Amino acid sequence: MGRLVGRIISVVALAVSTVFVLSSGTLCAQGESTAEAHANRAAEQVQAGNLETAEAELRSAVRLAPGENSYLAGLGTVLAMEKKFAESNAIFKKVLTVTPGDVTVRRYLAANLWQMHRYPEARENLEILLKQAPKDNQSRLLLGMVSENMKEYAKAAEMLASVPEQTEQQPESIVALARSYYHLNRTADARSALGKLSRFPAATNAVFLGAQIADEAGDYATAEQMLMSISPDAANHPVIGYRIALAQFHANQFDESRRTLLNLIEHNAGSREVYNLLGWCYHNQNESSKARQTFEQAIELFPTDEANYLDLLKILIAGRSFSAALRVAKQATLAFPNSAGAFELRGLAEEKVEQFTDAVNSYSQAWHLDRTRSVALLGVAQAQASAGMTKESAATFESGMKTFPQDLRFKVQYASVLLKQAETGDALAETRGENLLTSALAANPSLPAAHYELGNLAFRKGRTAEALLHLEEAEKLAPKSSEVHFALANAYRRLGRKDKSSEEMDLYQKLSGAPEAPATPEPASQSAK
Repeated sequence: MGRLVGRIISVVALAVSTVFVLSSGTLCAQGESTAEAHANRAAEQVQAGNLETAEAELRSAVRLAPGENSYLAGLGTVLAMEKKFAESNAIFKKVLTVTPGDVTVRRYLAANLWQMHRYPEARENLEILLKQAPKDNQSRLLLGMVSENMKEYAKAAEMLASVPEQTEQQPESIVALARSYYHLNRTADARSALGKLSRFPAATNAVFLGAQIADEAGDYATAEQMLMSISPDAANHPVIGYRIALAQFHANQFDESRRTLLNLIEHNAGSREVYNLLGWCYHNQNESSKARQTFEQAIELFPTDEANYLDLLKILIAGRSFSAALRVAKQATLAFPNSAGAFELRGLAEEKVEQFTDAVNSYSQAWHLDRTRSVALLGVAQAQASAGMTKESAATFESGMKTFPQDLRFKVQYASVLLKQAETGDALAETRGENLLTSALAANPSLPAAHYELGNLAFRKGRTAEALLHLEEAEKLAPKSSEVHFALANAYRRLGRKDKSSEEMDLYQKLSGAPEAPATPEPASQSAK
């Protein structure tokens, strides 16, 4: 971003000296103490790169001539160059109250705001500027960058494409244009933009950046092609190889990704990211034993890398190796006592082996370590319910719904707990549970667990047709859920649809012993930065 700001505000030293030097163009004597002399000496110091001295000279100039806006503007500019944005902004705003049509000062203010990630304010100033000077290309470029940051991709593409000469001077602006095109489903235009990255002298870094954007957009073929275009050497070969393997993995080309990774290990020993991704390749190829061995090897080679512990835990739990998962979880929490993620997975493993009180403690520790993790608080509530801590569980669920109102899992899981209580005759619990599920589906109709619970409730109440509607929707949303297929088998049987019931029972039996599917991983994503 810094290099691009330099382009946007042009050659700042030259601009500053232009502001400072008055129409006479004559530099004053070194010892002279007039405002003009201080301003001229400031211009010299800016050109020499002595920003602190320039700032001091300009403060003297402003003190001697407080009504001279050119000195104020110069001071604001030097402060911006020193990244003292808050004070720079205050000065620029003061200048603009007197001369609101000063395009340069407003552009500098917008550039400051952009660097501070205050995008709406930056956009507001740029829109004012472009009404005054619609052909100001640097401002159009900056508005394009701001719009892309704000995910206003149509505006970003319009602005950046309108000033190709400026956009194509920096990789960051080309990448912003390409990302905008991808979000607008203009893949061909995005690829064309990314193709311009090879022009830069330090092409490797630029192409890496472009490949990352293509990968994030799901254009894996382009990402792989761009990476293949880089000439490998001893320094960059491991990074290029890993990036290629990652693009192959994202494209579900697990065998190709595995071969690329094994080649890297053979010739470059292999990094923690390489082993991590290799483990996920084996997992996605249903080679559970090799996946487990690879993660264990990664832990042995890189004992300070938390990711390999956590990913091993995920595949052990997915493969129903709960006792092994608990052993690894205990190792992980000992190795990383401040890791909320490790304690969350330990709590999950303890739940799976029905150590519910221990799970309450583990989830509580995760929540203590990181109060932003809704999963930790949700785990506390669920484990409390399983441990028979009914009042505590209810209080935690209620707290979770207030703390994380957008996380509908609190409503759905609390409803599940209440409906189990209702089976003992608690009518109030049943009403509360049904209302929570209805509320959750009103906010998001695509919640398979909510449809499943409502379907089961309707089935118990004898409303089989209603149950079938919910359960069939749950099956569409979660086709690999064994419990949904079991419930559907019962519903079809009650309706006399024996063939469908048998079909659903077959699916239940097939899935009930199969490994669970963990969330799609993003292996070692930190290496892509």
